[in-house]
Amino acid sequence: MNGEELGIVWKPPYAVDVSKRLLPGENVLRREVANTWHNRLVGDSALPQKKRITRTNIRGPFGPDTPLLESGLLGPVRLVRVE
Repeated sequence: MNGEELGIVWKPPYAVDVSKRLLPGENVLRREVANTWHNRLVGDSALPQKKRITRTNIRGPFGPDTPLLESGLLGPVRLVRVE
């Protein structure tokens, strides 16, 4: 918010407190969105070992045909006033 980091949210409720970073008048909110670890492991399972991005000891049910999970920015970014 306005050039300051607000932290990382990786699980519900996917919310951060912006109150200390709000300025009178116009503000700028920048967000970055990443994919899920599950989807990365599925994607890597289809690649040769040398081209994989992840390094993990998780062997789990991840293969090229494993369904991907819904991910990304799935709804609007909202500012909610909390009293």
